[in-house]
Amino acid sequence: MAMRSEMILKARRKLQQELVAWRQSQFCFCPLLKPSIDAVDPTSPEQEKLLLPSSFNRVLRERLGLASLAVAEYQLREGQAYDALDDLCEKIKIFNVNLNFKKNNVFGQGPNTRAQAFLKQLVADKVNAADKYRIAYRALISLGLSATDLSLQELGDDQLFGKDASRLAKLGDSKREDPWFWTALRPSNLPAKEQAEWSLECKACLYSI
Repeated sequence: MAMRSEMILKARRKLQQELVAWRQSQFCFCPLLKPSIDAVDPTSPEQEKLLLPSSFNRVLRERLGLASLAVAEYQLREGQAYDALDDLCEKIKIFNVNLNFKKNNVFGQGPNTRAQAFLKQLVADKVNAADKYRIAYRALISLGLSATDLSLQELGDDQLFGKDASRLAKLGDSKREDPWFWTALRPSNLPAKEQAEWSLECKACLYSI
């Protein structure tokens, strides 16, 4: 317990130093933000708000001189969102393979208990990837992404699945459609040729392990 407390303390000190450097950069490039920025609390630096352009509505961004930075954040957030979805797909495939292996090869109380604990961690990995996407998606909505844009959408807890391509299809599989992100993993502004290439890549990702 003492070792864990010391690790947390060191991590907080490091984060505090990084946040101080971040604030200094903000003072330089976003001087109108100064009234909104307080000193970093060393006891809980993880609670500090970064005050990125997505933290403000469009009117406030204009007033604070953050319009150009908002464009840059949008591009970064879009990449972050697609990276998170790609990671989510990978985590789902890993979960499917391991679940199928457990069903067919793991027997006995002890092995089943260990396998179940491992699957629980794989579920947590899926949720973690989904949460990263949700953070990026909320920022994109704040920065101007339309809620009706189908290239990136809300991601529900009941959508963290995909058909297991490692096993033969079962009766009824074709009636259960995969969630939207399996076929929407591409930016909406790609040229036609790159859109086609992206679609082929996504299909390869879906049906390979």
